[in-house]
Amino acid sequence: MRVLCSFVGGAGHLLPQLPLLRAFAAAGGELTLVGRVSATRAAPDGVFERVVSTQDRRARRATEIGPLGRVDRDAEIAVVADHFAGAAARRSAERVAPLLPGTDLLVCDELDFGAMAAAQGAGIPVVVVAVLASGALVRGDRIRAQLDALGGALGLSDAIRWQGDAFVVPFAPSLRDPGHPAPPHTLWLSPDAGASPDPDGSVVATLGTEFNTECGDLFERILAALADLGRPSVLAIGSDLDPARFGPQPGHVQVRRYVDLPALAARASAVIHHGGSGMLVASVLGGAPQVVLPMGADQPFNADRVSALGLGTVLDVHSATPSAIRDSAAALLADSDARMRVGAVREELLGLPSPADVAEEILRGLL
Repeated sequence: MRVLCSFVGGAGHLLPQLPLLRAFAAAGGELTLVGRVSATRAAPDGVFERVVSTQDRRARRATEIGPLGRVDRDAEIAVVADHFAGAAARRSAERVAPLLPGTDLLVCDELDFGAMAAAQGAGIPVVVVAVLASGALVRGDRIRAQLDALGGALGLSDAIRWQGDAFVVPFAPSLRDPGHPAPPHTLWLSPDAGASPDPDGSVVATLGTEFNTECGDLFERILAALADLGRPSVLAIGSDLDPARFGPQPGHVQVRRYVDLPALAARASAVIHHGGSGMLVASVLGGAPQVVLPMGADQPFNADRVSALGLGTVLDVHSATPSAIRDSAAALLADSDARMRVGAVREELLGLPSPADVAEEILRGLL
């Protein structure tokens, strides 16, 4: 069984797929991975027979941090249509097409419309893996025209099945926006559990690997908050930034390019982050309540779920002062009820079907 695995964005589009991809590899599949080099570098050993990487700007060290943009939900929804279902989809289809001969199954992230279309045209079953926890960013009515144009350009006779032949969701059902339910053919999947929560009073902070260079002075505000909070703290800034740019920090605050965030989240008593789906789930699996500072993409929609479920505090990224960030983190450190609510979502996640069971169901139903 040959499985082609594709993703169209950064690491956040690959990492949610890994539990399922490991299960396919364990079932004897021969896996090829195709995607951006800055993210394929994070591909684990022993899973992929072949890795096909494309160059991207994230592969180079960043020297500047750009200003914060306006948080505009409708603009982010439009990006899905105009970029991911537009130019990015055409590039992905061109990249994936030569790899399809001999392929039995395509697995891709939910924004990789070009890979879906190319595989559909070749008669290859498609498994789409959700990478957006809330499910609120991709709107069928907003992408239909672009997908019809893409299908026409590729000579497809049927509409592109943008939720695949199987739609795998590695997130807790409660994290999904009730206004944007998962499709009927959804297979829910439990992600890797990681270490059991063992909070030690520390705080972990990150702005991910995409918005870390588009965050204005947010790192500085977070560092000031951590310095004043007085708890052992780690700020992960991403591999493309130099910690030295932030100058000396108090002894209880560490600034690092890369850390094992799931492991640190399991020991953290609070997590400060941007609201990306991967960090939202890592925080939940670590049992940690969270301070969320959403900037763009799916982050504002995920922040809505954090608020609705009582998993933490959401702050306005433009107006949040160091003292507001500090006070929010301090309040969560003392909030046992918030930790209990996070724990309930963690149990919901871990009670979902295992990757092995989901892989078996897919293979039985599609191949």
